[in-house]
Amino acid sequence: MARTLRRDLHPLGDRLRNPGLVLVDARRWSRRRYGSRRMDDGIFGRTYRPTSLALMAAVGIAAYDSLSVSAALPDIGEGLGNVGLLPWVITVELLTSAVAILMAGPLIDGIGVRRTFKWSAWGVIVASTFAAGAINMPMLIAARAGQGIAAGMVIAVSVAAAGIAFPARLRPRAFAATSSVWGVLGVGGPAIAALLVSTTGWRGVLLINLPVAGFALWMGRRSLPGRLERAVTARFDTLGLALITALTGGALAATAGSLIAAMVGFAIVVASGVAYVRHTRTTAEPVVLLQHLSDRRFRYIHLAASAAMAGGLGFDAFLPLYVRGARGQSVGVSAFSVLFLTIGWTGAAILASRLQDRLSGEMVMLIGTLVVSPAAVITAVAVIYGASLGLIFAALVFVGGGIGIITNSGLAVLQSRADNSEMGRVGSAHQFVRTLAITYGTAVAGLIVFSVVGSRVADIETVRSLLRGDQLLADRAAAAALAAGYATATAIGAAVIALSIIPAVQLLRSRPST
Repeated sequence: MARTLRRDLHPLGDRLRNPGLVLVDARRWSRRRYGSRRMDDGIFGRTYRPTSLALMAAVGIAAYDSLSVSAALPDIGEGLGNVGLLPWVITVELLTSAVAILMAGPLIDGIGVRRTFKWSAWGVIVASTFAAGAINMPMLIAARAGQGIAAGMVIAVSVAAAGIAFPARLRPRAFAATSSVWGVLGVGGPAIAALLVSTTGWRGVLLINLPVAGFALWMGRRSLPGRLERAVTARFDTLGLALITALTGGALAATAGSLIAAMVGFAIVVASGVAYVRHTRTTAEPVVLLQHLSDRRFRYIHLAASAAMAGGLGFDAFLPLYVRGARGQSVGVSAFSVLFLTIGWTGAAILASRLQDRLSGEMVMLIGTLVVSPAAVITAVAVIYGASLGLIFAALVFVGGGIGIITNSGLAVLQSRADNSEMGRVGSAHQFVRTLAITYGTAVAGLIVFSVVGSRVADIETVRSLLRGDQLLADRAAAAALAAGYATATAIGAAVIALSIIPAVQLLRSRPST
């Protein structure tokens, strides 16, 4: 009897002597009572934490590159000259990024997220090294094209991995987490860029990409998803990719400011577009499936996000140039000017993920368009009338907020309407459209700014002296021209943003019945 009693009480004695066993029992009871979901719930729970950190590191590559180069744009123009080519420093990277996103789609579906990510991260390292060593503007533009290829693949990896690695209920949280990277770098990126520009110059801004990419490689080496069991062997649609490249390049050439370039670019767009449509009818696996662009499930998402991003990010790219050249502010202030739209974007993306717990993604996307449109109008009016920079920056926070709501909810809705087997291509198609929108929005904004400057001053290179901070009488005329050009660009951008309301309303109407 005593022996039996000691045997029964032995586990209790072990637990009294070792409180850790009591904690284990509590966890087991919690799992029986509430299920194991509470223990691992969330993107930073034990199950999803490594993947979440890897994705955030991956997004950090593209986020830092985008924010830092915009902040360093005035110093690049001052150092290399050829100020008229400054828009190409941004647009060529965006253009090649858009094409690379399409390249990445079949790769992700075929060889998996992990291997695609490794290739793209190494590409960032190599291209950033060449960009930092550029000795003139054409060399920098060429290196930026290489950076765009690598960054586009990174973006595609981050979107596809979120759809593959996380369940539907956690995808809005995953997108909010990756958006928070933009927010952190929105604060830290301009600060780092301002410090580096003031000490090492713009070359140091580009070289900092190397440790960022190295850290991302280390984080994602094992945690990112590998090749899916039912994955289709990766196959490149070489002809289709060439036609898409010609189409996008022709459209960009049409914004170069020359009548001949515009006519040639338009002809290339029409010819390559017709050829690609015919190509899709005879090819089993085209690089972009037309239904992923035009299908009723997806097209309104593409249109709403594109209008908001083309208008807002187009004129925001040249905000540091305006702040430095037209408003006479310091290098640090101009570098920090890109911070405000990014802060709004990040905060609103997190808010959008919460709203989608209560409202449909389609409704949240419409709310985003109703936030960004009036904010863009206020920004344009403030720039036109030369209002304080504080008011302009405050309005840009709300512009970024609306864009953050639109992009976060748009991606969640897109992936909820797509099958897992097409997740890579659908996500890449959406990112392709969005990146093209930013590319052309930036190109048109740059065309407007420098066309106005060119029509008002004899030599556009006088803007270079503004960026040096020289106080010459001739520079005052260039500063006024730069202010007028930027005001025109913001007004047109606000009009484009307002158009996003139309597809957002149509998206809500097309919501599947439950």
